[in-house]
Amino acid sequence: MAAMGKLLVATLVLAGSTAYAQTPGDYDGDASGAPGMVQPQPVVIATVPVRNVMADRWAVGFSLGGVSVSPDYAPDQKTQFSLGELALRFRATPHLELEVAVGGGIEKLSDGSQGDNQVTMAAFALRYRFAIESDWNWWILGGLGEGSIDSVNVKDSMQLDADTRPLAELGVGLEHRWDHFALQAELKAVGMGQRKGDANQPVAVDASGAPVGGASPTTQQDTLSGGALTIGASYYF
Repeated sequence: MAAMGKLLVATLVLAGSTAYAQTPGDYDGDASGAPGMVQPQPVVIATVPVRNVMADRWAVGFSLGGVSVSPDYAPDQKTQFSLGELALRFRATPHLELEVAVGGGIEKLSDGSQGDNQVTMAAFALRYRFAIESDWNWWILGGLGEGSIDSVNVKDSMQLDADTRPLAELGVGLEHRWDHFALQAELKAVGMGQRKGDANQPVAVDASGAPVGGASPTTQQDTLSGGALTIGASYYF
């Protein structure tokens, strides 16, 4: 019986030592795990940085393109101008931007040469931006201001003032932005009211749209409408 008891004790000791034997890949354990567990691997989660559009709230932009306008009483009589525009913008909220823009250019004739007229425009506009944290973002805008179309030879300040017209514009734009630098394209519908010198006075025109006199002229308001397309760059600071 004593021999059988010794054999039983030896069997139990051998079974216990086998239960604690490590398998390949096990480790002895430390503060982060218990003996016999596979060592955990760190999990790395990649995050995409989000652009803080309120960090650089000011921007200055310069654009080049063209504008075309025609009298509302003769929409086929279009006059085209080259257009350069300088703008200063301030982001009031993440989506809302305020803009002051001035621009102008020389008439372009159908053969590509320069004409005798020039256009000037100045407007205060509101932009509402979409996808503001994306590299590609777009906006809609509306603005009010003043514009004029004069001969390039007109220098008299009173005449220039009399030729000034109220200006309204609606548009849409697309931008690709990096950090401080961005490229953009903008399309706007433009409307101009009567000349300040002809306020509330209808203009007598003939079939070609030229002002005329006579006993029974056709009278129309001398208002203009058209559109502008520009491509430019902006710097945010």
